[in-house]
Amino acid sequence: MRGLLLLLLLYPFAEIATLVMLADKIGAGWTLLFVIASALLGLTMLRNQKVGALLTLGAVFRQGEQVSLYSLLWPLRYVLAGVFFLIPGLISDVLAVLLLLPLKGPSITMRSGPGETHTGADSDAIEGEYTRVDETVDRNRHLH
Repeated sequence: MRGLLLLLLLYPFAEIATLVMLADKIGAGWTLLFVIASALLGLTMLRNQKVGALLTLGAVFRQGEQVSLYSLLWPLRYVLAGVFFLIPGLISDVLAVLLLLPLKGPSITMRSGPGETHTGADSDAIEGEYTRVDETVDRNRHLH
């Protein structure tokens, strides 16, 4: 807990130090342009996150039983990346890019409810038609 508090206190100083080093390498104007561009990107991401989150969740539930943890957490990761892009600094931008990388997470199996059916290859349901033999035999005996 103490390490996390120390990290949170040192984070702004680390961001300022990286921005100063970047300005020293590429110039203050380009660094300012970079900070403004990343903030605009973050703002755009946060404005458009509602529709993207709904589409992502819809696609996740249409996949069937096997859903990756990455797919489930994508809307949260997208919003968090947008917030990181809004924060001025190079470290936060690197964290935002890392959140947006398409990493494959562990799979989660989703079980369907009693009214739902899945037609996937891993489904336990066997579809088909049947007739009860004993009812058919009893009906034929009563007709004769």
